Amino acid sequence: MKLLLTGYPGFLAQSIKTWFEQQGWSVDTLGLLRVASEDKRSGVHIVCNLAEHAPVLPEVRYDLVIHAAGKAHVVPRTAEEAAAFFAVNVQGTANLLSALQKTPPKAILFISSVAVYGLTSGEAVTEEAALLAEDPYGKSKIEAEKLILNTMFPEPVRRGIVRLPLIAGANAPGNLGSMFRAMRKGLYFNIGSGAARRSVILLRDIAPFLAELAERGGVYNLTDGRDLSFAELYSGLRKRNHFPYRPGLPFWCAFLLALAGEVIQKITRRQFMFNRRRLRQMTQTLTFDGRAALQDFSWRPHPVLDHLDELSAAEQN
Repeated sequence: MKLLLTGYPGFLAQSIKTWFEQQGWSVDTLGLLRVASEDKRSGVHIVCNLAEHAPVLPEVRYDLVIHAAGKAHVVPRTAEEAAAFFAVNVQGTANLLSALQKTPPKAILFISSVAVYGLTSGEAVTEEAALLAEDPYGKSKIEAEKLILNTMFPEPVRRGIVRLPLIAGANAPGNLGSMFRAMRKGLYFNIGSGAARRSVILLRDIAPFLAELAERGGVYNLTDGRDLSFAELYSGLRKRNHFPYRPGLPFWCAFLLALAGEVIQKITRRQFMFNRRRLRQMTQTLTFDGRAALQDFSWRPHPVLDHLDELSAAEQN
């Protein structure tokens, strides 16, 4: 079985490559960076900036293409930075699909995000919810999803999309990784009781789902099925890593710190670790319904709370 995986050697792509190779797949990778010659691989690595041009691919018909390349985890401060999301996430997807026209794969899967819903709060949001994102990241993911689903090929191609929440795993980017690193430095505090909840998925559970999704296609939220509060995440990480206890900040105090962060950002023109956006994220519940993935497939995720050591150990290496 032959797989083309974009976004390598990124955080998620590394995990996907390892799992598929363990199942006996030959994996060709594509990314911006060259990889070390000693990097163990079953296929070739293609260096290409998808935002700028279509790649030159081997003349083979892939059984599966997983498009994991994308721009994320950055809050744009200028029009140019906002445009970069569309260059990478939209034009990059278009260029990949163009390169696949000559020899279409049997299936193509796209790594999307729950950011497409454009929500700052909500509970058990399903795949049928409207895609309301207005920020560059969310809007660019919406447009990329449309390209994946609607681009015509000369042969039938199964299409699949996974919308991911917070990911717990080795050197996790985004908010969960930031939370751990702040705890390690003694700079993390829950706000109030930390009751706000978020959906999470374990890194190593994503690739097995993709293998099943390739056989059927469709659009799915992916979660561990148990939405976690900030208090639960904090307590679990603190106990596993023997971090000192920090009491929760009263909301009024956190609000003043967020305003101070906004002032610092305007003066320095650099992103501050705590601002009004982060305050909203830590005080409003936002969860997603992942039951469709459980109903339609045999895949079963691990509870993230029982495996926080996978995040902790990786961060300490």
